[in-house]
Amino acid sequence: MLHALVRFRDEIADGYALGPVRSMLGVLLGWYALADAERLLEVGYFGDAFHLSMLPDLLVPSHRLFAVVVALRVCFAVMVALGIWARPSLMLSALLGGWVLLCDRLQFGSDRYSLFCYALLLSLGPCDRSWRTADSDVPHPSTGPYWAVRLAQIQVSIVYFASGGAKLLDPAYRTGLVLADRFARDAQFASARVPRAILEFLAREAVASSVSKAVIMSELVLCVALWLRPTRIIALWWGFWFHLFIDVTWGAGTFTLLTLAMYGTFVTPDFQARTLRFDPTRGWGKVCGVLVPMLDWFGRFELKPWAPDDQPGHSIVVVRRDRTTVTGIRAFAMLTRCLPLFFPIWAPVALIASFTRQGDLTTAT
Repeated sequence: MLHALVRFRDEIADGYALGPVRSMLGVLLGWYALADAERLLEVGYFGDAFHLSMLPDLLVPSHRLFAVVVALRVCFAVMVALGIWARPSLMLSALLGGWVLLCDRLQFGSDRYSLFCYALLLSLGPCDRSWRTADSDVPHPSTGPYWAVRLAQIQVSIVYFASGGAKLLDPAYRTGLVLADRFARDAQFASARVPRAILEFLAREAVASSVSKAVIMSELVLCVALWLRPTRIIALWWGFWFHLFIDVTWGAGTFTLLTLAMYGTFVTPDFQARTLRFDPTRGWGKVCGVLVPMLDWFGRFELKPWAPDDQPGHSIVVVRRDRTTVTGIRAFAMLTRCLPLFFPIWAPVALIASFTRQGDLTTAT
């Protein structure tokens, strides 16, 4: 046990993959800061109306100070997204946002609390190694302490466990009554996101009961499967579609974006551990040579132009982490696995690739 704690404390890993996560948190922090600014202008200062403070009145900001706090949160959010003094800005954004929540419990929401919690934890890790407008090169060293990132991962699992556990202990949700009522009300108002016929189908008692059980099972399984190497990639893929279903059917606001952004913390910290070789004289090779650098947000691939070998005639060849080489459908499966925009189609592509040996190359490139 002591050895595990020491390893947890002393873990050093590459922080490149945390850059896009930090930038997305910056966008969400800015969204909430602007929402508070709009509310201040249209509704007024919350301290002048009924509010529930968890702090002494002396620590609740005045109208003028609150306006300054909101302006600072907007500025810090922009700095976080652009990578300018990223870690201090991320920490200050989290602390100021948490202060506002403590000053008015009525503004508390699981999405806001989770955002500020993730931001605070991520600010303690090497999240400033990439996605920096001031300097596009990866700084050296690109590694840093990873214990705070592990705490953020634990927080993701806690959210899943708490949500799934609460639903499991709620008979109304477990039997499908909660979802049936929600789907029925959405169908009544003909949600623009989902056709009315689909919502009416989901509102059926048997269907809603099945969906409720699937939701509970998904959340409880995800909180564990994300930590296991054999199941992590499947859990990430399933989690994407799970949250997309929730957002489309009954809406989850920014919580879906926040959770999907935090999935980036589960990316293995191995900057450019794979190599993509492309033939610029071929159409697909030229396309990959242009698109992959733009879409490789987590730094999965090192790109190299085609090198003459005894396996000529391939547009692209992927050298995997174990140094095996693949091309064709297997190379495309590897691209969908590593590029976030293509990740939603990874599972069917990988399934198709698993039924054929075509594309395996036994000669090292």
